[in-house]
Amino acid sequence: FGLYLIYPFISINSEIAMKINTPQDIASALRDARKSKKWTQTELADRLGVYQKDISKYELQPDKISADMLLRLCAMLDLKVDIGPMYDIPLQCQEVDF
Repeated sequence: FGLYLIYPFISINSEIAMKINTPQDIASALRDARKSKKWTQTELADRLGVYQKDISKYELQPDKISADMLLRLCAMLDLKVDIGPMYDIPLQCQEVDF
């Protein structure tokens, strides 16, 4: 099984998948998503009801994030978590109507 975080890529109405191999990959994905929304750590913390130092800790020490908080962060940052069998998925996925 593999863990993927899916980023919305609004300009072409598709998504970009990032395979998560290490806790640091999670931190990078969370930080990038926060910055793409132009939110400071304090703004994200306020939205989640936590302290800015907690957001900093999650971005610097992602191995300390609980599963509950990871899901809350992903929901707030519009990230989709996809857990499934390990296989290569394309980096850019486009939705197709059948």
